[in-house]
Amino acid sequence: MLKTFLEEAARGRSVYITDVRDAFQARGTRPFHLRAALYDGSVRTFPLSLPETEGQSEEEFVAEYVHACVYNLLSALGGVRLDIYLDQADQAARSLAEGLSRSFQLSLPKTARTGYGKCLNVNERVLAALFHGEKAFSFGVHPIEEEPAAERLSLASGQPVFSRLPALTAGRMLLGIDVGGTDVKLAVSADGRLALCKEFDWLPSACTRAEELTGPLLLLTRLLRAAGSLCMAGRDTEVDRAAMRRLASLSEMERGAAAMEQAAGADLRPFDAIGLSFPDVAIHNRIVGGETPKTQGIRSNPALDYEEQFARITGLNEGLAVYTVGGPVLCVNDGPMAAFTAAVEQGAAGADLSRGFFAHSLGTDLGTGWVRPDGSIPYIPLEVYNFIIDLGSRPQRAYPPEDARSVRSTNSGLPGALQKYGGQAAIFRLAAASLPRQAPGIWQEALDRGLFRWEGESLTVPTAPADMRKACLEYLTEQAAAGQSACQELFRQVGEYLAVTWRETEHILRPEARDRTLFGRLVKHPACFQLLCQGAARREPDLRLTAADGGLANTGLMKQLDALPGCTVAQFAQAVGAVYYGCLGLR
Repeated sequence: MLKTFLEEAARGRSVYITDVRDAFQARGTRPFHLRAALYDGSVRTFPLSLPETEGQSEEEFVAEYVHACVYNLLSALGGVRLDIYLDQADQAARSLAEGLSRSFQLSLPKTARTGYGKCLNVNERVLAALFHGEKAFSFGVHPIEEEPAAERLSLASGQPVFSRLPALTAGRMLLGIDVGGTDVKLAVSADGRLALCKEFDWLPSACTRAEELTGPLLLLTRLLRAAGSLCMAGRDTEVDRAAMRRLASLSEMERGAAAMEQAAGADLRPFDAIGLSFPDVAIHNRIVGGETPKTQGIRSNPALDYEEQFARITGLNEGLAVYTVGGPVLCVNDGPMAAFTAAVEQGAAGADLSRGFFAHSLGTDLGTGWVRPDGSIPYIPLEVYNFIIDLGSRPQRAYPPEDARSVRSTNSGLPGALQKYGGQAAIFRLAAASLPRQAPGIWQEALDRGLFRWEGESLTVPTAPADMRKACLEYLTEQAAAGQSACQELFRQVGEYLAVTWRETEHILRPEARDRTLFGRLVKHPACFQLLCQGAARREPDLRLTAADGGLANTGLMKQLDALPGCTVAQFAQAVGAVYYGCLGLR
């Protein structure tokens, strides 16, 4: 069993954590039970079994499996404490368990942590937000005989609320903001009418100060408030369309906002509510994660204190509240926003949402959303994009994380992380691995267009002087949709990774909702979505995937979005969903 896994890994093939767990649980004889105490006081148990090992390579593989299991658990659920129950006579298991504090760098400050320790940085910020310094995370190791009876996380919640939210847009001016890694999308509802959609391209990972990240978001909000006020007053023709262009500069938008504010005069009004979808952990309406690639530039700035800088990002809601004057500003991670958006649309169509909703957004990274029937978002990190799903692919680990061919996360440096398997980086990585041999003409054209670039021995998708990530994905998408077989296989392979992700989320989160709805650029083209489904069916034939396309448009705002020229539901759905999310504060 272990020999086969190691041979596959050495050949550069994926060794999925779900397959390893199945094998270990079926044939393992050594208990290694995990018991996680969660933020809400509940407990989740994971009764792992480990196999006997022969030699250092097998011991290291088992240790990597355990570390991945713990890392995935903490990335998704977080927690106050993690206890391990095992056979005290099993010295190797005891050493592994007692070494978790060292492997996860529990005693190090946040700035010194790397690899597995990154998830504890997020967890500590969540604990600080929830318990104000009264609780600190810890590991514990105990004899298996002392293990308490298993407990389940309660899934109880209120009645479905989704179908009641669209009516709350009547008579109100509402803003939805969807912050991504390559662009920001905004939508304004004026008395139930989708009056404005705005897109702004940016590269947050290049920001070196908090103000460089928050400043454009506040300016966009100011711009949309001025334009929305004109629309609410029936003065749509006075909206500065130049400032509303996708490529409008910050200075152009600032001039447009000032001009429209002056023109609006007494008609200038605040938003009644703002919904914000942000690509980071959000707890109690505050951005608390701080370990995503979007803040890499700020984290890497040696001239500034990162915790102080990140506190300014955490305070973004207060800055947005200036434009509501007392109205609610509700913030949530972009993954849960995707799930929430789909749930509202399904609710409008009369779907049964008594089990809640689960979704993924496939864009710059892979976002994950889980929403309960009452519209609430579980207070957990849910950083599924950090999951380690592949314990193999050993040759690809040699590349640095920034290399397009690497399987290592640009966030943690850990290999096999979903970040390189579920979003656009997965398509880039698979293309770099297969197209030079299977479709050399396609590959050469990608190089000639500057979609991939050699920088010494490193292969990248350039982000400067121009950001080529969108163009690269669009090129490969077009080739796949046109029937180019090698490019089609890229999307099938990502579908297979999604099936593995489904198994891992089922194992850790155990949501009642079993279907998955997909958002983002990877599902923008129907042909590519079908390829994802084909790949997923290779491993999980019963997994049902749904694309968040025009067929999902059931509410008034989403139907209007579907009819807008130049805009698609796949692109702007979460901005519209954020409008409805803000309405939760108006009930």
